[in-house]
Amino acid sequence: MQFVRVALVLGVLSSTAVPQDSVNPDHLLDTMRAYVEHYVANLPNFICLQTIEQFETGRKKERWVKKNTLVFRLVFDGSREQQSLELVNGQPPKTATRKVIHRPLVTEGEFAILLANVFGAGSNAMFQPKGWKDLDGRRLAVYDYSIDKEHSTLKLSLSDLAQAVLAYHGSVYADPADGAIWHVSDEADEIPPEIKTRSIATSIDYGTVTLGGVAYLLPVEASVRVATDSGYLRNNIYFRNYQKFEAQSTITFQSDGSGDGLPQRKSGQQEKPPERER
Repeated sequence: MQFVRVALVLGVLSSTAVPQDSVNPDHLLDTMRAYVEHYVANLPNFICLQTIEQFETGRKKERWVKKNTLVFRLVFDGSREQQSLELVNGQPPKTATRKVIHRPLVTEGEFAILLANVFGAGSNAMFQPKGWKDLDGRRLAVYDYSIDKEHSTLKLSLSDLAQAVLAYHGSVYADPADGAIWHVSDEADEIPPEIKTRSIATSIDYGTVTLGGVAYLLPVEASVRVATDSGYLRNNIYFRNYQKFEAQSTITFQSDGSGDGLPQRKSGQQEKPPERER
């Protein structure tokens, strides 16, 4: 999973309203591709907190049980993501047991990989306009897409036992004024039985973040949902406390014994869950 930006300097936001009936779906799709193409290149280096709340439940999916809350220091530097674990249930990792620190559901790339893979020239993605969606006061164009196995970069693996490249499909919500992507989702298709996973899906929501006096679209929330042979897992992921990355940049972490990291929010888990790569 991963990041996004463009418009107003290809990375800065615009808010010009565009009448629905004046939008050419093919032209808007080209605008969205241009937005994604320049997105990462126009991002400044930054640092933020990534909070992952893990949940799991049994086969009937009747009651989600919250497991660990993990807080990471995430640095984005020259199109690279670097994570370091800072808190486990509100405590420094050194005070947590290895069992607690273990991350059953492993994901990455919320900042740009998914968008780059969907809109990249090699994806051969098939897009279909699906109308409009109101999201946080914005009227956004909705497109469904699908990518076949031959052109997919989505790999799902179960430890070292089995792995497979999968076809997948999903949706994107875009601003018709500048092609900015405010929401993207994906879901794997035809997962082979040896992966022991019935389904896996991701969604990412972007929001306005001001860095150095400039407004950017950056991930604010994401979720990963997995159905396995033994139950369901969910990771709720939150990105907060964005700062432009400078040599003197610091983020203060709280350790108050409350069981939660900073900032507070939500995520999923299991014994031998799949790992996804993009």
